[in-house]
Amino acid sequence: MPKFSRSQLGVILLLGAALLLFWAWRGHIGLPYAAPPARTLNPVFVEVSGKVSRPGVYTFPDPPTLSQVLAQAGAAAQPGQPNAKLSSGSKVEVTTDGPCRVSRMVGPQLLTLGLALDLNHATAADLEALPGIGPVLAQRIIDYRQSRGPFKNVDDLENVSGIGPKKLAQIKPYLIIAEMTDNE
Repeated sequence: MPKFSRSQLGVILLLGAALLLFWAWRGHIGLPYAAPPARTLNPVFVEVSGKVSRPGVYTFPDPPTLSQVLAQAGAAAQPGQPNAKLSSGSKVEVTTDGPCRVSRMVGPQLLTLGLALDLNHATAADLEALPGIGPVLAQRIIDYRQSRGPFKNVDDLENVSGIGPKKLAQIKPYLIIAEMTDNE
């Protein structure tokens, strides 16, 4: 084994310590990890159809007003039209004979965009877009809702004939119960 002088050992130790510090600095050893601030991206999707120059589905970072949506689609502003904010999944139909109509997108389109169906407003055709739901089961859901009133929560679907725990677990991620408003 080679013999090192005291000065050579000092240099070796100094280089070793420098490498160790460099490794710790690069690996952030000893420093608390600070995660970047979480910014959730929840785009708002609004469909525009009818008498506009650019019909289609538009994405907004925040809920847009009706005038913002119409401007994006190249439609003229609608005088006297309420300018409330639109929610994701809204459909604006611009007509030539009066104010535009605001409704909800159809079920398959909502699901394609990653949006949930409102169980209390979905049509049979909307429900058929859910995995494992055919025309007969969709009609049973509609009939149950009409005879018993609106669903209080999605789990109430288990009371519909043909929907058990497995089927409910399969479709539950695609459904919501929207808040009721006074005019419903």
